[in-house]
Amino acid sequence: MDDRFTQASGTHVYTGCELLVKGALESGVSLLTGYPGSPLAEVFDTLERNAALLKTNGIVAQIANNEALSIARLNGSQMAEVRAITFMKSVGFHVASDALAISNLAGTTGGAVVVVGDDTWSHSTQVPADSRFLARHVQTPLIEPGTFQELKDWINCAFQISAASNLYVCYLTTENQASGGGNVELYPNIYPEISDLKQINLDTQLIDADKRVVLPPHTAQIEVEALRKRIPTALETARNLGLNTIQFMGETSRRKKHRLGFVSAGLAYSCLLHALGELQLDGEIPILKLGMTHPIDKDLIREFAAQVDEIYVVEEKRPLLENEIKAFITSMYQNGDLDRYINVWGKQFPKGMAGIPVTSGLDTSILIQKLIPLLKHVFDTGGASAVGASASSRQTPLTHHTPEIDLEHFSREATLQKQVSEQQIDIPQRTPTFCPGCPHRDSSSVFLEITEQFMDVDYMQKHHDSGPVDLVFHGDIGCYSMLKYEPFPRLMHNLSAMALGGGAGAGIDPFIENKQVVFMGDSTFFHGGMAAISDSIKNNQDIAYIILDNQTTAMTGHQPTPAGELDLLGNPTFAQDIEHVAQGLTGDSDIEIVRTNPEDRVNYKKYLEKTILKPGVKIVIADKECAITYQRRIRREQRQTLAKDGFLKYEKHINITPEVCEFCRECTTATGCPGLKIVDTDYGEKIAIDQSNCVSDGACARIKYACPAFEEVIVTRKRSPQKQITAFGNHGALLSDESLPPPPLPTFDRSWNIYAAGVGGMGIGTLSKVLVVAGYLQGYNVTFCDRKGLAIRNGGVYTHIVYARPGVHASPMIPYGKADLLLGLDILEAVRGITGQSLFRIASSHRTTAVVNTAKTETITTLIGKDHFDPETLEASLQTYTNAERYFGTDLFTVSEQLFGNKLYANMMLLGTAFQRQLIPLELEPLQLALKQMMPHADLDINMKAFTVGRRLALEESKSLADIRSENPLGTYAEMLSAKKQILEKRRNGKRLTREYVTLVKGIVETLDFDSDSIHRILALYIYDLIQFEDINYARVYVEKIKQVHAHDSEVYDYRATKAAIRYLHKVMLIKDEVYVAHLLTSEEKLQRDKELYKVDTTNGDKIKYVHLNRPHFTVMGLDFEADIDTRNWQLHLMKRMKFLRRWLPEWHAKEKAFREWYITRVINTFSPTDAETYEKHLQALECVEEVRGYREIRYPKMETAKQKVEEWLEEVISGR
Repeated sequence: MDDRFTQASGTHVYTGCELLVKGALESGVSLLTGYPGSPLAEVFDTLERNAALLKTNGIVAQIANNEALSIARLNGSQMAEVRAITFMKSVGFHVASDALAISNLAGTTGGAVVVVGDDTWSHSTQVPADSRFLARHVQTPLIEPGTFQELKDWINCAFQISAASNLYVCYLTTENQASGGGNVELYPNIYPEISDLKQINLDTQLIDADKRVVLPPHTAQIEVEALRKRIPTALETARNLGLNTIQFMGETSRRKKHRLGFVSAGLAYSCLLHALGELQLDGEIPILKLGMTHPIDKDLIREFAAQVDEIYVVEEKRPLLENEIKAFITSMYQNGDLDRYINVWGKQFPKGMAGIPVTSGLDTSILIQKLIPLLKHVFDTGGASAVGASASSRQTPLTHHTPEIDLEHFSREATLQKQVSEQQIDIPQRTPTFCPGCPHRDSSSVFLEITEQFMDVDYMQKHHDSGPVDLVFHGDIGCYSMLKYEPFPRLMHNLSAMALGGGAGAGIDPFIENKQVVFMGDSTFFHGGMAAISDSIKNNQDIAYIILDNQTTAMTGHQPTPAGELDLLGNPTFAQDIEHVAQGLTGDSDIEIVRTNPEDRVNYKKYLEKTILKPGVKIVIADKECAITYQRRIRREQRQTLAKDGFLKYEKHINITPEVCEFCRECTTATGCPGLKIVDTDYGEKIAIDQSNCVSDGACARIKYACPAFEEVIVTRKRSPQKQITAFGNHGALLSDESLPPPPLPTFDRSWNIYAAGVGGMGIGTLSKVLVVAGYLQGYNVTFCDRKGLAIRNGGVYTHIVYARPGVHASPMIPYGKADLLLGLDILEAVRGITGQSLFRIASSHRTTAVVNTAKTETITTLIGKDHFDPETLEASLQTYTNAERYFGTDLFTVSEQLFGNKLYANMMLLGTAFQRQLIPLELEPLQLALKQMMPHADLDINMKAFTVGRRLALEESKSLADIRSENPLGTYAEMLSAKKQILEKRRNGKRLTREYVTLVKGIVETLDFDSDSIHRILALYIYDLIQFEDINYARVYVEKIKQVHAHDSEVYDYRATKAAIRYLHKVMLIKDEVYVAHLLTSEEKLQRDKELYKVDTTNGDKIKYVHLNRPHFTVMGLDFEADIDTRNWQLHLMKRMKFLRRWLPEWHAKEKAFREWYITRVINTFSPTDAETYEKHLQALECVEEVRGYREIRYPKMETAKQKVEEWLEEVISGR
């Protein structure tokens, strides 16, 4: 239980969703229900965390199967004197509207509140949201809180209005409120008189069925009562509660009229107040703040209109309030109640000026942009002769109040707005994808392969005696919606509303011959998917339903489903089995229902192919637990084991051997797994495992064309480590226990703004919590907004935090260009926050200091090769658009992995660095206390150490920071040559072989005479590789061919052809057949590298074993033999000694051998440029093998393409002569 939810006085910080729950507790609520959806999903997490508090006081909290059912719960609750509340997102409100319309007319007793979360910016909702219209349609009063204090306190007001008016009350919040938060005043909880622990017996004779059962002919009478009595009662109650107020009108006794007044509500009001503060107009212009926006308070509008010349309505989305106020003003004027017509503006301003946007949402900066020209126009400041002159310096009517307007300040604000909007930086999108280990990746990867094969004429004829089949895919709302994005867009042709993918399939089924596939989640199945399946069965539709059962509501934060054994509060409940429910739908028909684990790729694929091609309805239940819930459980078990034994006896990892990897990207394009990354090696870019993200599920290794670079690494230990096996690199001193002096406390006038950006899973949320709590403990007024969106699925995460002085109002979002500190845990997302294309545009060169982790985290599009970005270029952009003198950037992931074995502690290192560089106005004590409060006890010590490491990094010299990025264990030619000599000396006749190797290397180095240690180093490595592949004579061929190219090359061209030949001839000659791959997978270098990576200390009894995921392929007498074989090291040690197979089996890898001979003959041997143009053609020919990657089926078409291009280029060279 969270103590904040029992706090009865004082203040504390909460998120918006937490405030909704605390407000309900302070209101005497008996029932909390709803259906999780962004931006209100965290409400249910909050309820789950406080299960003990709720159960102790008999408060019921339940997730309904859908939103309509949650409204029906409220309906039932109002048969007693019970306060009940439901939470849903905007599109869920659509689902609930029918139930709400009826229930609202049936009335209330204790009170019924419907909290709706609108995503006005459509960050995580599939359609634009403006629930105000629907609330009016179903005739419910509507409350729109504008501040975080109101967000909590007005829940009680909503209950009072509901009880008094006999109506349900809609309570509207938006994403920036629900995902934001701040510190608020607290009041005691009120626990209900009627509860789960204090049940009553309903006297059914007292139930007035004519009122509760809404049916004709009584419906019309109830409607009249609702409109004429209940709605006015709601308005009168809102007046008494002070929800609608006129602000900043001035003292009544000396009141003057105002040239304009604003009308606003909800978050728009908060942004308006913030914008006026930024323009130095606090309290200068009157505002009619509407807390209840339906019914609208016409008396208050009349009073407001009497004191202003014009009304400007500030609201998000469409002009609802504006049109209602216009209609009312017009009516009053027509009826003679007004002696003058008052213009009402909103979406359009006078003189053709653009008004408040009608699309997307609002923030402070948008309003600043609109208000500057408006206020200049209204107060006619354009004619001022002196810079900085105010409107009051000219003739104005004495009957009017005119605010002091600082034109210089307006000019600075306008210039800043223009500057940040023009900061154009070309960066790739970071689209969401499935989490590492996600079971949906297993299904989508298989379907991607099936889809391709089903369009292959030969495949379909051979395996299914059928022609090609073009599959049509439907989806709806859930984690599987990520199929829209790379690398799976082929699997999402149509997206319908929640649980309606099957209905969409039904609409096209009668008119097409295609087979159709509908993806459906387990929560979606219970939400409404059962009805879609029933509909398909009834109408005999040819649709395959793939029910993705991951045993949780994963999309919204892992709330329980009806299939679980526990409810939201941890109470035991009946687990409803999807398969059994589906069997109830199919009855005694011949419809096949199969439950299978999608991880069993081979059998899963076979079954899917067979099933999809059958006629009629098919149901496949892909049964595999969500990776996040599974990994959480595994980590809990591991922590328990570590606490008990001090070490883990068994670990399993997925590893990629970079020397074997061909960088064909088949693994990334087939899976899009963020557990993979791209690394630079001596052989170029390679795919590697991101050990901090990978969960070792093996999905990347199970794809059809996965290369033999993949392997399972099993580490076993007998006892606790006797010594620290950590590659500290040059950074061990960062772990020093020597105390550090805290930096001086920075000062500020109005507010200090912190923006942090990263990728889901990096710890931006934790960083935000620490900064928010620390700011609160420091004594500031804190507001914040965590923009998570689809962060949990490798999307971007952004947080805005504002520390404000007393009396300074701040909305949850930082205005353009006004971040004092930019914390970039991911450099790409940090840059995204400063671009003119961004919604945030938080940075300016005169105000913002950036502290950034420069490590590269790939997007899915860069991972699959469809996009690219360079961290160094991004760093330059950051320094251009922030304060370059105070900029700090280094690879924190490398430091974190070297010191702590995981990059997940980089967030606390980033915090420590910014703190020590005097960029956060916090003292050390509140920061440390916030860390203690926000960190799990088991993780506190290591996070404290990471925070201190960050502080020490802040004091490092720039050269030391540069070394973090360039560290290489064999960084010089001499080191490489020495290391390879030592290995060759261990071979048979090793001393002679080593002498020949050294002579060969030194000879080519001397011949080339390049003043480049890195090229010499590469030559030492490449010649060593060719010796290991075959022998010293094979390496001599390579050297001679390099000399041959060099002889025809020239310094004029910087010897680019020779350098290209060094790399690409090595690549062509190093044929990765089964023999050489066996060597690479068992080499001495690899074993030592893996021991360091996995902290294996063999002297302490640790063991490391391998299961290599090989697919050997042999061609004997024209026949191909291939199989999937899991091999051990002893088997590969035998294989690598079988070089004789290359001679015994001439057809084995014949294509690769032929390509090698072609390259030497047609590219190397013909290199003889006569001028710059022919030089470039020959250089292109040398580089043609850059894209020749992969194994066998993947490689062969690329070899043919390369040959074709080269022959064309060489033909151009010949014809040019």
